[in-house]
Amino acid sequence: MKKIAFILLLLWVSPIWAKYVAFLTETASGGAINSEKDIVTMKRLLGDKYEFIIFNQDQATSVNIRNKFKELGKKGYFTKDDTFVFFYSGHGDRFHIGDNEEADHRDDFLVTSDFKCQDKIKIKNVLVDDELNYLYSKIKARKIIIIDACHSSTMDKSVTKNSQSKQFKRCGDSFIIRDFELNPKFSKAKTTNILHFGAADEKESALGSPNGGVFTLTLEKVIKEKGNITFAKLEEEVQNRIKEFTPSISKHSSIKKDKLYTKDIFTIAQTPQPKPPIPNSNNLKSLLENKSKSIKVVTHKNKKEYALGRPIKIKGYLNKSSNKFIYLLELKGNNDYKLIASQPKCVKYSQYNHSHMCQFANLKATMPTGTSDIYMLKTTNPLNLGNNKDSIITGDFFDNAGISLFEQLKGKPFEIGKIEIETY
Repeated sequence: MKKIAFILLLLWVSPIWAKYVAFLTETASGGAINSEKDIVTMKRLLGDKYEFIIFNQDQATSVNIRNKFKELGKKGYFTKDDTFVFFYSGHGDRFHIGDNEEADHRDDFLVTSDFKCQDKIKIKNVLVDDELNYLYSKIKARKIIIIDACHSSTMDKSVTKNSQSKQFKRCGDSFIIRDFELNPKFSKAKTTNILHFGAADEKESALGSPNGGVFTLTLEKVIKEKGNITFAKLEEEVQNRIKEFTPSISKHSSIKKDKLYTKDIFTIAQTPQPKPPIPNSNNLKSLLENKSKSIKVVTHKNKKEYALGRPIKIKGYLNKSSNKFIYLLELKGNNDYKLIASQPKCVKYSQYNHSHMCQFANLKATMPTGTSDIYMLKTTNPLNLGNNKDSIITGDFFDNAGISLFEQLKGKPFEIGKIEIETY
């Protein structure tokens, strides 16, 4: 199998790491929709790498949501390398606006907990699609918007006149208008670095269930069953399973849905791997494969596929890194290997139940292409691994320069972590 190779240019540790923030809101607790259960589902799907901001029904007023977006949009809160997820489950509707701002003369909006209806036709205290787009535009991070609502493919969950919402029982006319003015700057906002996944077409109603929104539950089921797939495939799978309405990714999304993978946003359950066989030969591969993997090795943003020439950052989470020797190796066959890099600077950084984080940065994906087995080793004594990072260390090296790596590690205390990386 062809392998990936790396060129080490410079080692450095940055104090700023890409962060993941998820803003989860719901406005239809209880009843036939149970959007509070959607919050639990989405939090489980996203996993523990996210910082969560959760507004349940009482908190999810237009004022609170708007203010939180303004806080998130402040300069310096996010960088372009960060990821922001906004998830909404609840109610909404559509204004009749009587002009050509929208092709169907309707303006979509999200219902919030301070929603008000006057004269059964005039409503206020909601979040209109134009304002939402403006709020998104202020956030510099990669933006993933997931809306479980009716009419949400062009907005961001709405509800029809047949809704079970307590708010809408006070506003029974389907020909409703807004009782407030929109700031002209909203319609001029340009939002980039965004992907918007709505539950239903702009003229359709999404469905709820006792266990939560049908769209959210289907999303979870597909991700659990299919694992790491593109968002284009995710969209297709969800559409195939829901016949009553049409979930879709907006055509205005600037993030390419065939390039973004579910593992980049969600926690993907790993298929249990069979335990490796007990070593039956004295070789480096058997020794490394059967050693307990005590170091968690990841790449920046948990990517594992790289085009030729693209930079790669490999991080290891481990304990008691000081006064230890740390190496990054690529295994070649049973006994040969390539030394990628050694001795990164490590910082205290509590994550994954480890106390330190060590990073190898500015590595590059180079020829040949294929999948590589990358190991991070931590030893108490320095290893004799050779100094040429451009060459594979083979038996010829050991004949002239001492004992093999297998002999250096056999019977000695060391810790190890592993990751597979593919280049194309």
